[in-house]
Parts: sequence; C-alpha cells; structure tokens
Amino acid sequence: MKKLVFFASALAISAFSAQADMPPQAAACVACHQTTGLGMPNLAPSIAGMPAAYLATQLKHFQTDERQNAIMKPMAMMLDEAGIQATSEWFASLTLPQPTQPAFRGEKNPQEITDLGEKLAYLGDWERDLPSCVACHGPEGVGVGDSFPHLAGQHADYIESQLKAWQAGTRAGDVNGIMGVMAKKLTAEEITAVAQYFANVEAK
Repeated sequence: MKKLVFFASALAISAFSAQADMPPQAAACVACHQTTGLGMPNLAPSIAGMPAAYLATQLKHFQTDERQNAIMKPMAMMLDEAGIQATSEWFASLTLPQPTQPAFRGEKNPQEITDLGEKLAYLGDWERDLPSCVACHGPEGVGVGDSFPHLAGQHADYIESQLKAWQAGTRAGDVNGIMGVMAKKLTAEEITAVAQYFANVEAK
C-alpha cells in the first residue's frame, strides 16, 4: 500500500511540475494531449518530445488547412507566432519514452520477419517502389530530425488515421510530398498492420 501511495504521489508531483512550467497558450492542448504530452488512444496523439520545429510546422499546417481536422483547426487558430513557439517548445521539452536498443536496418534477418507490419516497417516493398518506414523515421520509428516524427509507441489509431488522411488528400505539407505518395500505395490491411507494429514497439 505504501508503494502505491508513493507511486501515486510521484505521478501527481510530476504532473504538477509540468503544469507549473506550462505556458498559458498550451492550456487548451493538455485537455486532449495531457500534461505528459502522451495523448490518449482514439483522442489525441503523443507529441511529447517531438522537435519544436516539427510541432510548430504542424500547427501552421492546421491554420492553413494543409492538415484538415475539425478539432485542431480552431485550436491552432487561437495561437499567434509567439503562442505557437511557446507551445511547441513546451511539448518538445516533455519526456518521450523511447526504445532503449532500437534495431537498425540490416540487424534483422529478412527471412525471419513474418509480421506484415514489421515487413513494411523494415523492408518495404520495392516491387511497388515502397521503401521501408524506418528509412526516414529511423530505427524502430524513433524519429529523425525536424521532419520525420517518432512512430515508436504512437497510438495505432492515430497512425492509421494519418495514413488515410494522406490517401484522401486531407493532410499535406510533408517533405517533398513523400508521405502522400507512399500512403496511396498501401492497402487498408497494410495500414492497420504497420500502425499496430509501431504502436507496439517496446519503449522504456
């Protein structure tokens, strides 16, 4: 019982600390993305620890309708340039659990990969000019730079919804339009499989 009380207290202190440092512009964001920035399945994606430049770009895309979302559009429109910067930097400062020993391409035996999602993530399908996801998003989808966000541990429903958004043309603005091209080559089964694969990457 004492351990449970201590653990609950630690979580409360952590949440309070995060709220204390939170800029006022981010107050509306945490209703869905939470003070941890880890979001909630079927509601909001994890954005904790993402590069501030990436987050700022996405907010601007919501403002300009390069990304179309009925909830995020009005939220983004409430922010001016300073608000976008402050909000992005705060979420970027939050801790994002990541795989401790991500497997790089070449470290996995292609013959041993049987899961459809893992195949797409690590091998792609070159017969369809479909490169692997990790070629851009990094080993196990840990994210690379300001343009390729983390996928490891991201909510499966969010990954799936974004791939479908690129297919439908309701999301754009990615580097050289790569994701729009790649998403259109995926079947519904493949989208679900790759989303489930990255969502279940073990992070610590």
